[in-house]
Amino acid sequence: MNLHALKEILDINVEILEESARDNGSDENTVVGIAKYAVGNGYEKLSNPQKYHFDNCIRPFIENVQCSGYNHEFEENPRECSNTLDDDDLVEHYQQGGKYCESCEAQASSDAHSKASFFRD
Repeated sequence: MNLHALKEILDINVEILEESARDNGSDENTVVGIAKYAVGNGYEKLSNPQKYHFDNCIRPFIENVQCSGYNHEFEENPRECSNTLDDDDLVEHYQQGGKYCESCEAQASSDAHSKASFFRD
């Protein structure tokens, strides 16, 4: 669980949590308040009802986050990726509006290099 990533979500993209609250039938302000409290005090300090909201509305964004998958610009159908992002990459993931796993990142870099080489020649 990456509480630094949660702080990043609160700072730049709180809408993620608000939407998650709505999707789970929870109050948006309650979920955002719980997220703020957890960032400042830790998960252990949450009450059981707060942990329920945290586990259902917040945890999926800061633990075992699935890679969105890399899609080559000329492919019509998106590729599914079953990899999860490293906890260490989650802050960057939210700062950049998305980040790939190592495998997808390698494919994206390879494609970018091939494209640059093609246009250079």
